[in-house]
Amino acid sequence: MDKITRTILFFSLIILISLAETSCRSSKSASKSKSATTGKAYVRKKSKSGNKRANHRSTTSAREAAFRKSKASPAPAKSKTTSPASTKAASGQATQVIKTARSFLGTPYRYGGSTSKGMDCSGLLCTSFASIDVKLPRTSTEQSSYGKDVRLNDVSPGDLVFFAERKGGSKISHVGMVTTVKGKDQVMFIHSSTSRGVVEDNLLGEYYQKIFVKAIRPF
Repeated sequence: MDKITRTILFFSLIILISLAETSCRSSKSASKSKSATTGKAYVRKKSKSGNKRANHRSTTSAREAAFRKSKASPAPAKSKTTSPASTKAASGQATQVIKTARSFLGTPYRYGGSTSKGMDCSGLLCTSFASIDVKLPRTSTEQSSYGKDVRLNDVSPGDLVFFAERKGGSKISHVGMVTTVKGKDQVMFIHSSTSRGVVEDNLLGEYYQKIFVKAIRPF
C-alpha cells in the first residue's frame, strides 16, 4: 500500500470515529431530555395526586366535624302542652276526690284524725286523695309543696288552698280544697275547721282572704 492510500485511510478512520462520537453524544442528550421530561410529568402527577388526597382528607374532616356537631347538639326541646285527654283525666280525678271529701261533711274536728270519727284539715285531704290512690304528705306544710303554684284568680276544683294562722302571716297552718268556682265572688272550698268540723266555705270571703297564703294544683 503506497503512502497516499494510507493517508486517505487514516483520515477516513478519523472522520468515522468523529461521527460515531457525535452520534453517541446526541443519543445521550436525547435520553437526558426524555428523562427530565418524564421526571417533571411524574412530579406534576404526584403533586395532583397529593392535592386530591389533601382535598379528600379536608372533605372527610369537614364531614366528621359536622357529624360530631350534630351528635353533640341537643335535639330541639319539644314544647309541653296539656292534651285534652290528660285534662279530662285530671278533671275526673278532681271530681272523685271532691266527692269523697264531701262524704265527710259534718265530721267533727279531731287533731291527727283522718276517719269519720274525726279528722283535721290535712287528714281530710289525705283520706280524700287516697280514693284515687294518691298518697299526700300528712301535714299542711308538706302538702303546700305537692304540685305547682296557681294564682287565686285561676283556681279550679281540686286545687289545694293554704292559710296562715293570722292576717298577714306566711307560715302555713291550715289547708282546704276548692270544690266549686261559681263566679268572681264565690269560690267554695272544703276543709276541716277546728270549731265546726268538715264544712264548705267561700274562699273569697273577707276572713279567708286575710289569711290566704297560696294555692297549688296537685293534678
